[in-house]
Amino acid sequence: MTNENDPGGEAPRRGTRPAGEAHGRRGSLPGDGTFVAHRTRASRLAAQTNQGVGRAYGLTALGTVLPGAGLVLTRRRLIGIPLLALAIGSALGVLIYLMRNGAFRSALDLAARPDVLRTLATVLIVGGLIWIGSIVLTALTARPRRMTPAQRGGLTAFTGLMCLLVVAPTAVGLRYIDAHNRAVEDIFTGSGNRPVADGSPSVGPDLEHPDPWASFPRVNVLLLGSDAGDNRDGVRTDSMIVASIDTVTGDSVLFGIPRNLQKVPIPTNSPLYKRYGPAYDCGDECLMNGIWTAAVALHEENPGWFAGDPNPGRTATRQVISTIIGQPIHYTVIIDLKGFEALVDAMGGVDINVQERVPIGGKTWTDAAGNSQLIEGSESGWIELGPQHLDGHEALWYSRSRVTTDDFSRMRRQRCVVGALVEQVNPVTLLQRYPAIAAAAGDNITVDIDQAELPAWAELVERVQSGTMKSLPFTAKNTNTVDPDYTGIRREVYLALHPQPEPTAEAGDSGEATESPAEETTEEPTTEEPTDEVTDEAPSTPETDELAEIGTVC
Repeated sequence: MTNENDPGGEAPRRGTRPAGEAHGRRGSLPGDGTFVAHRTRASRLAAQTNQGVGRAYGLTALGTVLPGAGLVLTRRRLIGIPLLALAIGSALGVLIYLMRNGAFRSALDLAARPDVLRTLATVLIVGGLIWIGSIVLTALTARPRRMTPAQRGGLTAFTGLMCLLVVAPTAVGLRYIDAHNRAVEDIFTGSGNRPVADGSPSVGPDLEHPDPWASFPRVNVLLLGSDAGDNRDGVRTDSMIVASIDTVTGDSVLFGIPRNLQKVPIPTNSPLYKRYGPAYDCGDECLMNGIWTAAVALHEENPGWFAGDPNPGRTATRQVISTIIGQPIHYTVIIDLKGFEALVDAMGGVDINVQERVPIGGKTWTDAAGNSQLIEGSESGWIELGPQHLDGHEALWYSRSRVTTDDFSRMRRQRCVVGALVEQVNPVTLLQRYPAIAAAAGDNITVDIDQAELPAWAELVERVQSGTMKSLPFTAKNTNTVDPDYTGIRREVYLALHPQPEPTAEAGDSGEATESPAEETTEEPTTEEPTDEVTDEAPSTPETDELAEIGTVC
């Protein structure tokens, strides 16, 4: 018998395992069930982490598009809901305002309110910071706890990019607001700098009335192009245009005042009257464009004569032109022609239908008949006939050159450039180039309009855009500049501003309408053969300078 207590017996002891089985469990190799379970759990955690990272990316992007939207889907929803409601409410408010007023009117109204723009700048700064904070908080809240360094770095970079998408337009908006407000401060000098033309303060829009222009049916604005070159004595107003605007219809008439008018009338309330009497009369040395310099010189000799006047030259010029046309001048715009080039360039140029070939630069000599002739080769180029897109340098020479023409041709070209710039205002171009435009305007334009009146002017500008624009120049064709008939000039101005209705065709005794003179011609019509001759002369222009749509003379 086998002793079951014998160690060498074959019967295994209770509680022991076969040697082979025990060895097999203790010596298990990788790839058994335990390792697979660990690997499965790690893969599941990694998948969950990747899913969490993707969710963090999505919520961060959502919070960039709409502030607070990403936070609403996290545990920070109590912060996200108010932000989201504020963002949606603000967007709806802006949309309703734009739909009610239109984009152009809304932009004008906003531009005319510097105080509102300053408040808007503060709102942009505070709102931008809150928006950026919500983006960062969304990323921090939505990201999973366990992330690899690469995942953490990627989400951080993405969050920074989203913040940059908010910072960039906010910075651009602040730049535009700053440029605009600086220009407004420089351009609109206020009613305190507005001279008086008839001994009483100039009237202006009623800012308390729903229609600020209701009691102001017509406003006359004097546009002065000053040329204070280094080789000139004082300021020369080589461009003088009066824009008379019907505040109801927006229809306007541009009156061109020649620079070489002689014997210009001086009102009795002007200090110039004490020196020159009722007229600025001393031959061809006393021209209209010399009034500014004469007033400045008189002010230096007798400071008390222009006491309290910030700009005697402007005041005197305004008073004299008001007397010439027989109409009050309510506002004055002064443009420094040296900065005109920069302004046109900032606007992207101007399209002009060139009707006479004009040299850029050039010197002249006087022939035996007393006519100026261009010295060939002294010019740097030519502005050719036909539709042309002019940059600032070309537009300046097109407006100023009289080397091969005369003052009256230059006046016509100046009115054409003014009309073209008004008609070609492109909101997209203005938006893209606005800081440069505002800087150029602020450096070279001054207007005696009070900033409080700007909202009313924004409304008037909108009416002018939809109205008609006519031109009536006073030139050698309709005015004797050496001995002008100022009574006749005033009559022409009045008739231009108060056009008579066109007569209707009246029926004769037989009930038939009378024939027009054009239908009674007895001559056979002739047809001119085309010619291949090339000429530098201007194409056909009106034989007389009369009141006409500005587009017909440009």
